[in-house]
Amino acid sequence: MIGQAFLDYLTQLGELCEEDRNAILKVDGERRAFRRHEDIAKSGTQPSFSVIVVTGFLQRYVSRRDGSRQIHAFYLPGDAPSLESVHLDCLDSSLSAAAHSEVFLIPIADLADLMRNRPRVQDLVWRSSLVQSAQYREWLTRNSRLTADGAMAHMFCEIYKRADAAGLVEGNSCEMPLTQEMVGDALGLTGVHVNRTLQHLRETGYVDHHRGRLFMHDFDRLANFADFDPAYLRLGNGRRSLN
Repeated sequence: MIGQAFLDYLTQLGELCEEDRNAILKVDGERRAFRRHEDIAKSGTQPSFSVIVVTGFLQRYVSRRDGSRQIHAFYLPGDAPSLESVHLDCLDSSLSAAAHSEVFLIPIADLADLMRNRPRVQDLVWRSSLVQSAQYREWLTRNSRLTADGAMAHMFCEIYKRADAAGLVEGNSCEMPLTQEMVGDALGLTGVHVNRTLQHLRETGYVDHHRGRLFMHDFDRLANFADFDPAYLRLGNGRRSLN
């Protein structure tokens, strides 16, 4: 199951030959559950595994000495958020469960051997890191240049588009089990500001978020409002394609 999940992720990024596919299918590891807020990998520690999300929702964050934190990314089922850790001696951010989640853990040593023996796999792992870097740049631009309602709308568009590409949208909604505190930590907003901004977006009729789900009523108008262009997500490079 772990090898198949890893293969599914990599083939979203590019093509693989039969020999590469067979090698990936042999990858093994551990399946583990994590509670909401529980750390999967912690900043300042040496990485020993890479992660594939099976169920739930993950977040990557950095904490400050005063207890505040900045969330840098959210991860959906099927995502592999920490492949770059194969090249790191020490993690500079933490990965935790934003909701009850299950993940596959692939030992770093096994991943390194696979990449060493299968250069095309190494290429796609590198491409994965580049795509995540593009997402970080977009988040930085969003948080520093857009108004609060524009930034929140942009984040909603990203999560919905990624969920849609991964086949996780049902009707016009997808799972987004984030508290207002988490949304605030991702956007750099206070709890009061998050509540006020979410209410404003609800009043547009384009989108809503309640009971752990994101409801998209008019994606095109919300994307136009947020100046959202999904090109940075690179969803059309592999087997995922934009609708």
